[in-house]
Amino acid sequence: MPNPTYLSIDEAARRYGVKEKVLTQLIADGILQTRTAPSGELVVVADQNGNNSQKPQTKEEIIAAKFAHLRGHPISASEASRKYSKEYKIPMSHALFSRWANLGYITILERGYRLQLDEAEAAYCAEVFAQKYEEYDGQMRGVSVFDENGEPYQLKYPEIAERKRVQRHQS
Repeated sequence: MPNPTYLSIDEAARRYGVKEKVLTQLIADGILQTRTAPSGELVVVADQNGNNSQKPQTKEEIIAAKFAHLRGHPISASEASRKYSKEYKIPMSHALFSRWANLGYITILERGYRLQLDEAEAAYCAEVFAQKYEEYDGQMRGVSVFDENGEPYQLKYPEIAERKRVQRHQS
């Protein structure tokens, strides 16, 4: 096992993008692990605060595991909206599927009066969206669902994001 990386409080605050006061509260709440350096300074154990989690699945891995049988089957954005809204029991508009297609997350099989989308990729997007929808209790405003490559968006420091979210709701 590699040696852990230690950061001073101010270095950790810069790395995690929070104020030192917030970082101190995260330490007090037991969210971040710390050690005392030989100099007596309190340091944050950087490698053990959310960075050792298992590698998330990629878009292609998810599609291969769950939606390979749908690969190449055409579906319109409206049909995808109806089908996957019903399947996941959450609202997903046809505009959402069209936006994902225009961003390149879903392959467009045919352009015309109705965009024909690859159903495997539409199903993948719907599943990832449904997971985020559940994670954020339907409060999707400002939530990143996909990264720039169409992979499920992963927070670098979920504990800090959660803490910030709680603080925003309390104020």
